[in-house]
Amino acid sequence: MNNIVKSASEFVSKLLKENLPSEFTYHNLIHACDVFDAVTELGKNSGLPDEELEIIQVAAWFHDTGFIKCCLDHENKSIEIAKEFLENIRCPDKKIDRITEIIIMTEMTNIPLSLSDKIIKDADILYIGKEDFYSKCLSLKSELESIDHKNITESEWLYSNLDFICGTSFFTDYAKSHYEKERQKNISHLNEMIKKL
Repeated sequence: MNNIVKSASEFVSKLLKENLPSEFTYHNLIHACDVFDAVTELGKNSGLPDEELEIIQVAAWFHDTGFIKCCLDHENKSIEIAKEFLENIRCPDKKIDRITEIIIMTEMTNIPLSLSDKIIKDADILYIGKEDFYSKCLSLKSELESIDHKNITESEWLYSNLDFICGTSFFTDYAKSHYEKERQKNISHLNEMIKKL
């Protein structure tokens, strides 16, 4: 890990450990680590240049730090936190701009155009193509119930996850070739669970 990425990982790890409420059982340090690992895997296997990989690695660390301030519009709060950190370590303005462009791409409605955009989008939801998909879903359910102070029924949760996973697809060739098969299995698994309700 180079200096800026290492500094970002240390800063974000400390920030989340000290400031993120315990209700965040999904959008936490584990998720930040997962997304960092995913952008690294996707970037290296997509032929991304080292300088661009560094940018999306830093963005991966910061992309959900805004949750320490708010849930709605947390991407822009994440950008504020990242900018302050990067300015303090005298990161060049051009690089800061690129990192913030990648962070805002994690907002669900944004459509990726560049390879880096596609990598951060895939990395953020790569769990839909992994075996531990449903355990991650349950962590998210627990988080939403704690924050919204309401119970989500099993039926509601299964249907909402099925809608999400069916309406979400991978953008990078690497994710498609390595994680699409498991995504389809997870869709089948949700359908089986719904049949048993």
